[in-house]
Amino acid sequence: MNSQQYQKEIWNMRVAVKVELQKSNIPPMYLMIYRQHYLLFYYQQIYDHFDSFSPQVNKINQISFLYKDVLLPYQIPFGLLVDLYKSDDTFIPIDLQLIYQKEAHFLDLEDEIRNQIKFNLKQACFGRYNHEGYGTPLKNLTQYMSISDEKQALKQIKSFENKEDLYKYYKKIFESPKTGRIQLPIRIYFKKGGHLQTIIELKDQQLTIGQALSTKLQGGTYIFNGLNLNMNIPAQDFYDQLYSIDGFCYFVCE
Repeated sequence: MNSQQYQKEIWNMRVAVKVELQKSNIPPMYLMIYRQHYLLFYYQQIYDHFDSFSPQVNKINQISFLYKDVLLPYQIPFGLLVDLYKSDDTFIPIDLQLIYQKEAHFLDLEDEIRNQIKFNLKQACFGRYNHEGYGTPLKNLTQYMSISDEKQALKQIKSFENKEDLYKYYKKIFESPKTGRIQLPIRIYFKKGGHLQTIIELKDQQLTIGQALSTKLQGGTYIFNGLNLNMNIPAQDFYDQLYSIDGFCYFVCE
């Protein structure tokens, strides 16, 4: 299996989830969440489920989720959260507790989804291209993409329909740098808490991901998309294909 085929496999992976409204007798909701997706993408679907049984006095922008008493962020891939916190039987649905907080997290759901995707993509682009001297590292987000193309891409990211078009969209964003310098934007989340956002310059095409990560952390063992990371995979494959929908490569360090 080459890296492009592996990317397709990764983007098709989903996790079974059970959502219960805290301190409520409303039946739980069961759904499958793509590992690549943010929890934010499912807010409307989940809110509508519980609202259909009993009109919710709280608003959709007050939603938060707890897993084992841990408050989950909504703006990073859900699969990363699974790797970070779950240690039980893989075949048992993950039990999330839906709670409403007093403060609102955003004004409009669709705007928040778009803003979070673009914010992370911009950071990933900065990691890839900040050495280029473009005047702005965000050139690739605007030069080739019309407003209608962007809207269509965001719709496809949410639905994960027509993934072949999505791959083309990302190829337009992540063109090869003209200088030949290859920088890989990564985020490492630690089981003990905290995370590291950094870039790794890939000076050698033969560099493995294990060797690349060791330039930042010595002796770490990692999880990547639910599996122990094969440290011998070429780091170039992560740059070319194995990034998340927001442009970062995510790893959990045990």
